[in-house]
Amino acid sequence: MTKAHSESILTKLKTALPKSVASPTLPTVSAPPPHEPRPSAPLSKAVQKGRGLRYPKISVSLYQADIARLDEIKQFMREQGVRNLTDSEALRLACRAVTVGEPFIGLSPDSK
Repeated sequence: MTKAHSESILTKLKTALPKSVASPTLPTVSAPPPHEPRPSAPLSKAVQKGRGLRYPKISVSLYQADIARLDEIKQFMREQGVRNLTDSEALRLACRAVTVGEPFIGLSPDSK
């Protein structure tokens, strides 16, 4: 392909393609508001099942004993008819089922 032929093709493309329109100015985005606690009003079934609220994903490190405990939760839920429970779902169940209070102090590895 000669240089003249290449330039001819480029010229044809320039005239055939529509002129670009200046991109619209995007609004400035402020930081999202901090997460608020769940509302006290009754929640929909989708929200109760954890499908209606979106929270950021986190990464956690767990001890082998904690992973074994998650496996126990998953096994228990399988026996109750809940199939394919993920580690994340098991962890959410554990967080929802625990009573927060003084007993936590003795469980922390840092408090020993």
